[in-house]
Amino acid sequence: MCVNMFHMKIATVRDVQHHFRKVLAWVEKGEEVLVTRRNKSVARLVPSNPAIPSSVALPDFAGRARAIWGTPLKGASLSMAILAEREERR
Repeated sequence: MCVNMFHMKIATVRDVQHHFRKVLAWVEKGEEVLVTRRNKSVARLVPSNPAIPSSVALPDFAGRARAIWGTPLKGASLSMAILAEREERR
């Protein structure tokens, strides 16, 4: 029915007409679907609110900053600790 091409799925207009539920399920899962007619792209279906896949782990930026600059003073934000560190280096 369709072909996986990198991260985008490809479906023909006929595929979309006859298997709309399946195509819509892909879009709901965050996939982009390229719709073609006679091997020419006519549309691209994208999710309205692209969700971050659960398999993608977001980096712990605060943890990395704490490892570099140490824990901030009690009640101070991390950005304040970074600014204080910069002032000490001057």
